[in-house]
Amino acid sequence: MPWTMNTETYGEYNNEVQHVDWGFAYSATPPDAVDSYIIDDVEGEIPSDLSGVTFYKTGPGNFQRDGRQFEHVLDGDGFVIAIKFQEDGTAKYTGRFVETEYFLEEQTEDKIKYRNVFGTQRDGGVLANAFDLTLKNVANTNVLQWGERLYVFWEAGRPYEMNPDTLETLRSVTEDGPLKGLGGIDCKVRGITIDEGGPIDNIVNAGKSFTAHPHVEDDDTLIGFKIETNAQTKFMTLEFTEYDSKWNEQKSTSFSVKDSLPPHDFSVSKSYYSFFDNPYGEMDNLRYLIGLKAPTQIMQLALRQPTRVHVVPRTKGQDPVTVELDHSYFCIHLNGLSEEKDGKLYLYSTGWDLTDERFFPQSQDSAPFLGAWGGPYPDFTRGKVPPSLLYETVIDVEKGTVVSHEEVRPGIVIEFPTQEEDKPNMMYLALGAEEYTSLPSTGLCRINTETREMETWWADNKQFTHEVIPVKKQNGQSGSWLLTPIYDAGNRRTTIAILDSEDFSSGPVCRLNLKHHVTYGLHGSFARQSPSVISDSVPAL
Repeated sequence: MPWTMNTETYGEYNNEVQHVDWGFAYSATPPDAVDSYIIDDVEGEIPSDLSGVTFYKTGPGNFQRDGRQFEHVLDGDGFVIAIKFQEDGTAKYTGRFVETEYFLEEQTEDKIKYRNVFGTQRDGGVLANAFDLTLKNVANTNVLQWGERLYVFWEAGRPYEMNPDTLETLRSVTEDGPLKGLGGIDCKVRGITIDEGGPIDNIVNAGKSFTAHPHVEDDDTLIGFKIETNAQTKFMTLEFTEYDSKWNEQKSTSFSVKDSLPPHDFSVSKSYYSFFDNPYGEMDNLRYLIGLKAPTQIMQLALRQPTRVHVVPRTKGQDPVTVELDHSYFCIHLNGLSEEKDGKLYLYSTGWDLTDERFFPQSQDSAPFLGAWGGPYPDFTRGKVPPSLLYETVIDVEKGTVVSHEEVRPGIVIEFPTQEEDKPNMMYLALGAEEYTSLPSTGLCRINTETREMETWWADNKQFTHEVIPVKKQNGQSGSWLLTPIYDAGNRRTTIAILDSEDFSSGPVCRLNLKHHVTYGLHGSFARQSPSVISDSVPAL
């Protein structure tokens, strides 16, 4: 099986060799990555107008305790890096684990003390896990500085605040910003309610969770949602909340739907919040309650159930609209900002086609959610990971119908969509292959969603690509600087690459080579400056 889009670079695809390299990308972050230093191995020149910008990236970084490997990479403890572009033209690296109370306890005892969402159970077997509903907040999914405060997000729990300069986790926090309305800081059971904040919720210490994908609309508008599912009525409620640049709540809108699970991502347009309601089948909750399985291990994908899309008005007084696709589709990520044109809503998402017989047998009504991938890294060698494709979904909101749902570039395997600030039609994605071949990302692509034209750039051999963060150029220049990590198995390190959106296919204009590697991550962001920590927060020891 060839690397179908870059055989000139890689030659013929070699499962054994390439997957040794891919496995390295997911190896644990080494001790020397917990550090702060000026990056002295720089290829090319750092663009001067990046001065004052800090690039943040997070993902799982630790995968074992006392020699016991975690069951899934997404159970890994969160690790954050910051690349600060300084006035003297240098770049400073800082990396630290998110020191949640769970992380500190397990680190101190070198023992798995908590249950995890993706399969890792606490030490002690079934009896130690039975009826324990506390899930470890791994704080490993997203990181964002907003309102002079830096938060790390994980969608099944509360956000954690960090010092934006030193990345120290703050242990004295105020229940404002994204923490407001989530319940007490010490709530251990999140995203579930039994009696809407009543005595039973108080007994089990239940509270709401916060999305891992808040979206910035403009300099004074950030939008996220709080999550709560009623265990008795089965209604899931998302409270969409808009914040100004100081984390003050400006307005909120609640939307409830029965027998659904919270979305991983959503999109914002001028008039609507939108998300895909992925099709899940019946879950064997008893196996979770008695300690046999983790939450995602009891999840089933419903292969014969059409996927719904919910469109929630941002203005009160309008009714939400729900539409159905004509088949099953699993949405992973959405473009943060979507467009409305000619009375229609245009959504761009990456996800799995659940009618793909290679990965989802159509003779069955459902398939295990984690049947797709698991273990120390996503395994592409045995056909376990479905290809992630980019789709355009057009909705006529007034008529309540789906106009179309189709691939933007048929067969192109891509993930982690991001957009340019002033050109939301220009999308950047990590690129794997063509012809529906599911492979790790080794290239990047830029797609104009209006014309569907695509430009590509491929990394060198043994290098793996990831999410691109566009930073608008300053001083009247057009375009954006594109910041992205490259996981370099050949040199056993991670490189922060800087590309020019105006000359995308030429590749990086600058490479910042770290002294070590950091684990293949999840999501990132940038801040135009790195302010001092707010006065009422105290760094963790």
